[in-house]
Amino acid sequence: MPQGEFRADLDYFLRQLAKKTKWEYPDIDTLKGEYLKGLTELRWKSGGIPHRLFGYELGDFKYLLLIGCTHGDKNKYDPVDARETAARRRDAIQRNEASYDQYPLISSK
Repeated sequence: MPQGEFRADLDYFLRQLAKKTKWEYPDIDTLKGEYLKGLTELRWKSGGIPHRLFGYELGDFKYLLLIGCTHGDKNKYDPVDARETAARRRDAIQRNEASYDQYPLISSK
């Protein structure tokens, strides 16, 4: 995400999320559909636009981000294939065909 208002709002959202002992709706929600089983979305708004990060929990306070997108009207995402991409990436990681990097999010509670 480029620098600016959207990036600042994302940074703020993640810092606030890191301070919580339990993630709950509306900050996080489960993605619907059999092929999306186990995937969740982190949810926030910036500039009146709903933003999402799709991924899944790796353990306590560990979340694997797979793709970011915006969420428009009638359940449309930008990019349009964001859910499918998240599922594909999750499957590739679980089959050890892909890897990921860790980015520690440090919060002063």
